[in-house]
Amino acid sequence: MANEIYDTLEKDNIYEINKFKNKDTSFIVFNHINEKNTQYNKKIPDFLPSPEELENDLECLRLASSNQILLHLVEQSSFAYDIDNHGKIMRLVANFKGGGANKLATERPENVDKSSHSGIALGAHTEAPYHCTTSSEDGHSPAPSSLILTAKFNPLSEPTTIIPIAPILNKLNFEEILALTTKNFDFTRSETFTDGKGAEGKNTSILDIDKMGRFSMKYNSYRFTVNPNAPLFVKKAFKNFELFVNEAKMIKVSLSPNKTIIINNNTSLHCRDVIKDNRRLLIRLFGYSSDINPIILREQPLLIQG
Repeated sequence: MANEIYDTLEKDNIYEINKFKNKDTSFIVFNHINEKNTQYNKKIPDFLPSPEELENDLECLRLASSNQILLHLVEQSSFAYDIDNHGKIMRLVANFKGGGANKLATERPENVDKSSHSGIALGAHTEAPYHCTTSSEDGHSPAPSSLILTAKFNPLSEPTTIIPIAPILNKLNFEEILALTTKNFDFTRSETFTDGKGAEGKNTSILDIDKMGRFSMKYNSYRFTVNPNAPLFVKKAFKNFELFVNEAKMIKVSLSPNKTIIINNNTSLHCRDVIKDNRRLLIRLFGYSSDINPIILREQPLLIQG
């Protein structure tokens, strides 16, 4: 199916796809991809159904399937981690736990966490796990190469925000960039991980360098800290880095069933504001490019050891 779509594309479209495949751009947006089949014009419910209902919803499954095809279009494969989302490839991104601008009827303050299943604002981050970006290390597979997002419901057109890292790195001097490649950073465990799985990490880097000499980033503004024993120049570099992240230009994209985005998880950060309409529902999948070396637990569907 991806090959059939590719054969219908114009030269400008192919150029943009190749830029993304070659990691020369941080994200790519597909418009009008589901227009013929979308049921978005149907009435949006007053309240979002439960995750269990949505996981079996035909429209959600269709959008997830479309996302898989688009990942193949950029030569990536969809997969799931064993430690996240109970090993399911399709992730529902919505306010199920509370913390949005408008309270849920079932909201409990102790249940609100920093995850895609709540409505709180999420600061700039790449997707976990944060141990490595290209090859497995110490039993951990690399972070996703990309994440693909589309929306089933987005009544207020609330955007997803992308922050390319290249302009941030351009503001850092050589010593500061070098500091970010040292293993002097710690991170806390993600609440999105399945209960009893996944863990915090210590002595990792923020920047990795791949075999082509390109930088790959793993970072989370609300999980990463500099190790207390790190050299002073590393602490100063981290402070400047976080300052430049906060000052960085943000690109906002409002998703719908007819607008899908693939974000390069190694060359861009993403974030969001507090969710205003609790019916907003995104469909997310992870993708791996062919140069990644993960620990494979199952081939079909692809399950990776996190």
